[in-house]
Amino acid sequence: MTVVTSRGLWVRWSWRDLRGRWVLVTAISLVIALGAGTYAALLSTSAWRRASNDASFALLNTHDVRVRLSQGSTVAEGRLAAVVASIPSAASVLGVRERLVVPTQVSAPHDLLVPGELVGTATGTDAGVDDVWPSAGRLPGPADDGQPVVVLDRQFASANRLPATGEVVMSGGARASYVGLGQQPEYFLSSGGQAALPFLSQRSFAVVYATLATAQALTGAAGQVNDVVLTLRPVDRRDPAQRPVSQELLADQVAAELRSALAGAKPAVSAVVSTRGELPSYRVLYDDIAGDAKLWRIVALLVLAGAAFAALNLTARIVEAQRREIGIGMALGVRPAVLAVRPMLFGTQVALFGVLLGVAVGWLVAIPLKAVLVEMLPLPVWVTPFQVDVYLQASALGFCLPLVAVAWPVWRAVRVQPVEAIRVGHLAARGGGLAPLLRRLPSRGRSYRQIPLRNVLRTPRRTLLTVLGIAAAITTLVTTIGFLDTFNATLDDAQHELLRSAPERLNVSLTAVEPADGDVVRAVRALPETDTVTAGLMLPVTAGRQDRTVDLLVEVLDDAALWTPTIESGTAHGGIVLASKAAADLHVTVGDTIEVTHPQASPEGLQTARTVMTVAGIHPNPMRAFAYLDPATATAFGMSGATNYLTVTPASGTSATQVQRALLSIPAVASAQAVRTTTEGMRTGLDEFIGILQIAALVTLLLALLIAVNTTSIGMDERARDHATMLAFGLPARTIIGLAIAETALVGAAATVVGIAGGYGVLVWMAATTIPAVLPEIGVVATLSTTTVLAAFALGVVTVAAAPLFNIRRLSRMDIPSTLRVME
Repeated sequence: MTVVTSRGLWVRWSWRDLRGRWVLVTAISLVIALGAGTYAALLSTSAWRRASNDASFALLNTHDVRVRLSQGSTVAEGRLAAVVASIPSAASVLGVRERLVVPTQVSAPHDLLVPGELVGTATGTDAGVDDVWPSAGRLPGPADDGQPVVVLDRQFASANRLPATGEVVMSGGARASYVGLGQQPEYFLSSGGQAALPFLSQRSFAVVYATLATAQALTGAAGQVNDVVLTLRPVDRRDPAQRPVSQELLADQVAAELRSALAGAKPAVSAVVSTRGELPSYRVLYDDIAGDAKLWRIVALLVLAGAAFAALNLTARIVEAQRREIGIGMALGVRPAVLAVRPMLFGTQVALFGVLLGVAVGWLVAIPLKAVLVEMLPLPVWVTPFQVDVYLQASALGFCLPLVAVAWPVWRAVRVQPVEAIRVGHLAARGGGLAPLLRRLPSRGRSYRQIPLRNVLRTPRRTLLTVLGIAAAITTLVTTIGFLDTFNATLDDAQHELLRSAPERLNVSLTAVEPADGDVVRAVRALPETDTVTAGLMLPVTAGRQDRTVDLLVEVLDDAALWTPTIESGTAHGGIVLASKAAADLHVTVGDTIEVTHPQASPEGLQTARTVMTVAGIHPNPMRAFAYLDPATATAFGMSGATNYLTVTPASGTSATQVQRALLSIPAVASAQAVRTTTEGMRTGLDEFIGILQIAALVTLLLALLIAVNTTSIGMDERARDHATMLAFGLPARTIIGLAIAETALVGAAATVVGIAGGYGVLVWMAATTIPAVLPEIGVVATLSTTTVLAAFALGVVTVAAAPLFNIRRLSRMDIPSTLRVME
């Protein structure tokens, strides 16, 4: 026989095996396809998001460097541009735009009243910076410059189902017509005005875009600016003599020069200089890719692991069915390596079919994933090409893992003695596994009721493989749903702390620092809708220790404040009170000192100062940014007797919305929101994230069901004579199915317990590594709710226990005499 003929024989023989077991082949291929396809689809999202981010930020000429004055301070138009022109690297600047960014309340159609920002950008003939992308309507033209014509943020309008044109009313009753909807890169993800906390919902934060002249007219700040953004010329990486050698290093150099120029400016100004990498929307959008990729890789590998365990279990049973043929071959002197070709070729073909089917499965899973991403992150540009490299990687894993799974039972099969492999019937039995342990347990009722537990214990290796395959799927489910539990528990802790006292209070921010007993505070107190009005101070600062820094939002509180934080350790006096997460990130505890960079009032105006403060206490709010000072420590700000932040309680019978409406008439009020809404934005963002988790959960449940169906189907085949004997003795088919359901329910319960434990372990690891890297502003602790545990247990057990129902028709049509016949 020639080599070619021999190869042809192997191929024809393996094809015969495939045709003879086409149901099992299809089932195993589907399991592999789910693993490989899910892996490819989930990891493709990382490449899509990165390409879409790059295209969207490039389209709108996102700034490389930004200078932002302290809240409430402005300078004459042209002064910030002059500072930019004075630095040594001015020739590297491509485009410059001065802006006026003012916090404001926004009243929009559909009776909406939310905090927001008015962003006025200067027009110019040079390269644009932080352009507005129109998604509907139009942008203001030259004729609209200085007129009350604006553009409303696209995501705010979409979240609240607003029309493309309409009218908005801002603080002080300033009215403007919005003629279109648009986006600016800074607000791809809005911080909600809460000191860059990652509140990812746009529903309750409105951004209004205008020309600089229009913004100045609407706010009464004629000729004033408080912000400048600039782009830099591209660095030629091919020129070895050029320094700096990258765009990031050039931006850092320009930022350092601007800080130096502003520090020596006369009159003094207090400003924060930042680069594109520090832009919250930019940082979160890119950092989140890495974090999500870790989660999706774990999910995908768990699904693939489940597929590998399932393939190992199923192919082991197929090889076991060929045991007598392998034994005869060995008895005739055929080498074990040659005998292994047939089952290995069978496994290769099954893996190949699974991988090819996985491409289709990946494409199908990618469709809803793409829709969820576009809805959750509405960027101007979405780039979602077919990721060939990811699919090749998924295909390689999907092909190799099952092949390795096939190799192990084949290796075991060819190592037995021929006489052992040839034995059939009762002579082939090699022990009862762990089933003999049941003899020590008392039994009541009919003996056949022990069959489910005996079957589980009789083949412990097979049971273990099935449990591991299903447990991998349940682990994935628990990990993904556990993320929601973790964040919801964190937000519950934050809300509980904030609502511990005076839960109906409102936080009112002013556009500038005002006298605590001045006209603005008196105007708020005079409103019939307000009861108590407490003047306070809230300022953004940066705390540092050695090489670690944390951005904070410091509130000055005295002992008479309506609300004060819980002090876990230390005291509220004699220094700064930090969140436990901030203290951990700075590596400090009560009694340590930190350097605080903050705005400071001086006769020349606001300037940036540094003050060493003692950590007086630690509070439990998981939001890292919240910090508190007593009035004595706050004297370093030089703002005694001044306020930019009011705490207001509604008058009796007055709602928070009515107070907000009344405050809209006061021009100096930037925003007013009930304290209980502080965490609502993030909860909305979590609700949007549920779509992706539901897709992952559906895939994992389908995988668990397939594994259980395949295992049950093979088990029913192996026990066909047992079932035929039961039927011959008059046991009804429903009882046999009930026994099979009880058996799979036992396996499903064990797998679910292992899966819940594994899912919690993965969740703890992710909470300690991935989440802090992506969302450092929040201190999270891995949490699994009782509802999630019970739901995962119920879903795991019920899904697996339902598998025997697919065998009802075959059992009811069983030919009992033929099944009981044995050929020796």
